[in-house]
Amino acid sequence: MASLRFLSLTGFPDDHYVHLAGAQQMLHGEWPSRDFVDLGAPLTYAISAAAQGIFGQRQITEALLMACAFGLGAVLTLRAGMALTGSVILGVAAALLELLVYPRTYSYPKMVLYAAAAVAFVWYAARPSVTRIVGLAALAACAALVRHDHGLYIGIASVVAVALSPIPSDRYKGLLSVAILAAAVFVFMLPYFLYLQTVDGIIAHLQRGAAFAALEVPRQRLTMTGLPLYDAWLLAAVWMAPIVALAVLLLPAIRRHEGAWMIARRVLPIVALAIVTNVGLIRGDRLDVRLPDAIVAPALLMVWLVSQAWRMPLRPFAIAARAAATVVLLLTMRYAAVMGSVEEQLDRANVLAGLDRVPERVVSLVRDMDRPWAGRLVPSAVAGEMRPFFDYVPRCIPPDQRLLVAAWVPEIAVLSQRAFAGGQIWFMPGALKTPADHALVMRRLEHQRVPVAVYRRPSYDEIALEFPELDAYIKGRFTDVASWSLGGDDEVHLLMDKKQSTGIDAKTGWPCFSPL
Repeated sequence: MASLRFLSLTGFPDDHYVHLAGAQQMLHGEWPSRDFVDLGAPLTYAISAAAQGIFGQRQITEALLMACAFGLGAVLTLRAGMALTGSVILGVAAALLELLVYPRTYSYPKMVLYAAAAVAFVWYAARPSVTRIVGLAALAACAALVRHDHGLYIGIASVVAVALSPIPSDRYKGLLSVAILAAAVFVFMLPYFLYLQTVDGIIAHLQRGAAFAALEVPRQRLTMTGLPLYDAWLLAAVWMAPIVALAVLLLPAIRRHEGAWMIARRVLPIVALAIVTNVGLIRGDRLDVRLPDAIVAPALLMVWLVSQAWRMPLRPFAIAARAAATVVLLLTMRYAAVMGSVEEQLDRANVLAGLDRVPERVVSLVRDMDRPWAGRLVPSAVAGEMRPFFDYVPRCIPPDQRLLVAAWVPEIAVLSQRAFAGGQIWFMPGALKTPADHALVMRRLEHQRVPVAVYRRPSYDEIALEFPELDAYIKGRFTDVASWSLGGDDEVHLLMDKKQSTGIDAKTGWPCFSPL
């Protein structure tokens, strides 16, 4: 899986650049929440920053990190599938389903964390103990630092796991075990809470996250109306997997089974994980993007249901159940391959042209990653239009100076390899509303060298109305030097502070800010 994810890479989508920009900022010596706004993914930034600090600040480093993480997620999914079903084939099927649906590059933490959680739930149910509760707590805390909602989802499922399988000395029907879990999570998270309160304030941090989440709500409504067959099937399969698994656990034949309680203790936490990730991660705006994010737990439940069907005594109903479960799994894998455009991915990886062409693809990919804005790896239309700017930056903007990007285009700072200004990876209408947020941005700008600003209309017009101080700062300091039309009224503007310039760039005619 890691090899395919690397070889089929066609560049990182713009959302991936959000955490790449945060990682780059950390490499410039800044910290999330203290020096720039973090909506809840400090460890995600830190992992990418650590990889680039060790192996070089190049996109090839992030590509290898992403590919290896997807490979690790597949291994953990395989391990969880085998533990649940006792079958290598079904374990492979679960991992293959995860591969076929082809999650976006920035989704690798979801694959690793949710597969690790499934392994941890089975591991805990086998021998409940305080030590293993602490292990679950450590995983939930780690997930929360990768992204806060991941910690919430894994934490909820961990509560189910611990409540169903309390430690032997728990005389309070699981309450003591759950209390130990909660206390351990709090202890693990306490250093982060103290840091957050000191540098930003926990309440302010949560308010910013809530404001951003509110912007997503209008896009979250799901409907089956008008969906292609493969989308509708996958959506139904992902949602039905935990419901059917719960129903199967309640069947008399299963409940009378000698190991019924052990089966329930292992499966029900994964049912809980599937439900909360389905609710939290699947949205209606782009089902092909959102549904793969939640695939791990439903995939494991699907293969478990197949295993249960094939363990039933050989009777007419059992034969029908075996056939139905197997057909559903195979059709789900088939439609996952359609959603993930697997044939196209294999073609991109040069696999269909023969394995002897793979080295050629590696060389081409590494070369393209050195200047991702100039070839097939361009992340967005904005980046494609701004190619002259990315070539201009090394000539004219010193590494210690910053870019003010008043738009949702996080790729600009990363492709420029320059820190972003104002402590904001991006600006969006509705995301920064409070006077305190505005004052914080302006205080940061006062102490930073910012020769260049970028904004995108028409969204900037709304930002200017909400944040007049920023608009006054931009209009008072910068002069429009270039603009690019993206169709209709969608425009990107490049502005520069000519008062700071030290000369003129010969190739573009733009002001230059490098020392003479």
